[in-house]
Amino acid sequence: MDMVVWRRKRRVLARVTRAAWRLEQAEKERAWALAAAKTHGASIREIAKAAGLSSSRVHQLVADADIDALDAEMGVLRATGWPAPEDPDVDDGELAGRADIAGRLDDEVEWIRQCADWLEHLDREPYPTMVSLRPESDWPRRFHVVADVPRVVAILRRIAYDVGELARARRVADLDRAAVEVDPRAERRRRVAEPALEFIAFCRRRKIPHQSTPQLERAYDAWNTERYERGETDQNSWEAYNPVREARNRPGNWTL
Repeated sequence: MDMVVWRRKRRVLARVTRAAWRLEQAEKERAWALAAAKTHGASIREIAKAAGLSSSRVHQLVADADIDALDAEMGVLRATGWPAPEDPDVDDGELAGRADIAGRLDDEVEWIRQCADWLEHLDREPYPTMVSLRPESDWPRRFHVVADVPRVVAILRRIAYDVGELARARRVADLDRAAVEVDPRAERRRRVAEPALEFIAFCRRRKIPHQSTPQLERAYDAWNTERYERGETDQNSWEAYNPVREARNRPGNWTL
């Protein structure tokens, strides 16, 4: 058998095995979530609606669930980095940060796994996958960028710096650059190694002319629009500060 074909088949079969394991764990987590919801006072009908299942199926799953055993299994999954929010009071489990150094290290392990998946995809397919700059709490709003080799390298370097600081810190409160941002959108961009969108860099990338006053005004509007879509600001282009428009609306002439 050709070596290239054999390697491709091995990767595909490994992907099937990994997907089967993830499905098994996801089914365990669903049973745990259903049982936990029942113990917290949710009705079978409410749980069924949230889970997209029939009431009879939910009743069967809840009746068969051993909540203590499922709690233990969920603890093992969390220790291996299984990404699932457990605290309903957390706005965004993906970016909650965790309250201790061990929890933060678990987060970084999951990011390394994600980078490995992206690199595997790049090795297998001629095109990169996409990653959103917005956190899950912003759903359905998304702003996707490519997870190409430069981005994966930048994320791995960010992880290396964070893990180095985590190794030296005694508490999460001691962290400096590795500390979780207060704004979950800013933290999401930090974790995917995405710098703030600078105006000049934006114009160069989009090849937007800005030599004349009208062109510069439109360029600022386009820049503010993309910043809004990326989640860097809550203001649309017509609300955001545009220095050209502000100067044009003031009495007197304004020239570049």
